[in-house]
Amino acid sequence: MLWATVKGASPFRANLLTSMHALRRVYAALWREANDNELESMKKPKRNRKPPSGKMRAKKRKQAVNAVRNIVENMDEGTLGQLRQILQTETDFAGDMFDDDPLDLLTEYIDLCARDDGDEDDKNEMLADLVIGLSRLDINANGGDREARRKIEAIHDLLDESIDSRTLRGADLMLTVRTLAEAGWTIPERYKQAVAADVRAATTDTSGLHESDLVSTLMVLADEVDQNPFELHDRLSSLVAALPPETSVSMLSALIDAGGAPVIEQAVVGFALSPDAGVARAMCEALAASAARTPVASLRIERLVRMRPWLPAARQAPLDAAVRAMRLNALPPAKVALPTVIKCYVSVCDASGTRNLFVTQKTGARMYQMATVLMKVAGVADALVLRDLPKSAMDEMVREMKSATTVVETDLVGVARMLGLAIADNFASEDPPPFKLVEVAESLGLGPILPDYSSTVDIIAGLLSDLPADETNPAAVLRAHADMPHIEFAGQWFEAGEALEDLLYPIKGSERRVAKLLRDYLPDRRSFWARQCAISALALRSDQGKPYAPWKQLALVGRDIAFDAPLDQIPLMRQIAEVSVQVFEEQP
Repeated sequence: MLWATVKGASPFRANLLTSMHALRRVYAALWREANDNELESMKKPKRNRKPPSGKMRAKKRKQAVNAVRNIVENMDEGTLGQLRQILQTETDFAGDMFDDDPLDLLTEYIDLCARDDGDEDDKNEMLADLVIGLSRLDINANGGDREARRKIEAIHDLLDESIDSRTLRGADLMLTVRTLAEAGWTIPERYKQAVAADVRAATTDTSGLHESDLVSTLMVLADEVDQNPFELHDRLSSLVAALPPETSVSMLSALIDAGGAPVIEQAVVGFALSPDAGVARAMCEALAASAARTPVASLRIERLVRMRPWLPAARQAPLDAAVRAMRLNALPPAKVALPTVIKCYVSVCDASGTRNLFVTQKTGARMYQMATVLMKVAGVADALVLRDLPKSAMDEMVREMKSATTVVETDLVGVARMLGLAIADNFASEDPPPFKLVEVAESLGLGPILPDYSSTVDIIAGLLSDLPADETNPAAVLRAHADMPHIEFAGQWFEAGEALEDLLYPIKGSERRVAKLLRDYLPDRRSFWARQCAISALALRSDQGKPYAPWKQLALVGRDIAFDAPLDQIPLMRQIAEVSVQVFEEQP
């Protein structure tokens, strides 16, 4: 999938490395650990660093990477785009060049942190590689890879030991926790508490983090992300994830009070969607107070208004108060030309319930961009606008998406429907969508996107309502069930995880394991698989031009799953059980 490969590409890693250097300067200020020379050295990466002796990566490997980097820096945009796509499609090559085994790399990093002469540039390079490696490890674990889950457990054990022994502390600890957040891992509360304890032990206030230093440091990051407030917000979010809430509020409030940097002001607005309701409330209050002193760009207000329906009612009141205060001192709105939409695509669900949508757009005579959204069972998980793409790069990304999963064309109405359903899932999981969803919505020129609370039965009923009786009668249902084994993507649906493994381990024989799943495991998963069928059917119906799009079959089968038909009489559910057992038995 595009999401798995984008984080392995060299431009992504380069941005990570730069942000590591800038954020280490911010973190060091909290502890006042760095002297003036150290702070100066953190402002930008060193290009030709010498590898320390001991456990660092092989010198030969570093020289190869540096050689490639020098070549890349002298490439024209067209050639660079082609290289980017090669790195994205040839993931084995990218992985071999840019990341080690995450557990080994983390061990190496912690060893370096324990040394008095540990080189900051080496640490930052290793953390950048860790983001990529940990992201892939998380993807593999979610896909049922037992070895990946074991490594994740070992990583948490290693971190617990390192925190308890004080091997990881101060800026090193904060950057490590921030790395986990950047990789998409959930940060355990005990890690946040360890950071909070370190902050309290080092200082009783945030006076070491002066507004001017903070703004200047973040402006370095802003330059690296081409003054994109959504990318800058991403960097800030991962920084805040490593801080206790009270420190986060002080830091973000200082940014709002400092003013004068439009990209920072726009980035801070995104914290209205913070998972921490207390942080979001404090940011809304700070925005309201700032509006009394400084004129407010209308775009900031528009973005808050767009985000409002994505928040539960209890969190809308502080946002409403901020909007009212900001409108009293708002600047005139600025007109922005929208890119031209070329094509819209949406995918079916994979085995975990993940699906994607992406839209190709033309931004100039020869330049293009792609807006893409990642949706999971818990709602919108990530969003991204890939800008300034040559046509060849954009076309290659489309081909890659189509080869990775079943994708069909849709329109902006279909895109908005899928986003509304996903945002309703964000409500159910109590996890707001990311700020970058605003960037996607603006890029596509979408109006307000409201949560769509349609149930699985509602979706299926809507799909089947216009069909003639002979396409929904019992004979049609039997045909639909018979067709399911021939639907390729449904053959890739399966269950995985520790609960399933614990259930199957004591059972001997594939057939007995299949029967066990159908009897004792899959009944509790009816609603999930019925929803899979409904969402996938809705996606497939978007493309009426396809000669064979099995949306009707999926809708009929999903209805039977939802309405408590015996699972052992539903071929799709038997197939899911069989594939699940096969995946289980093939694991080492």
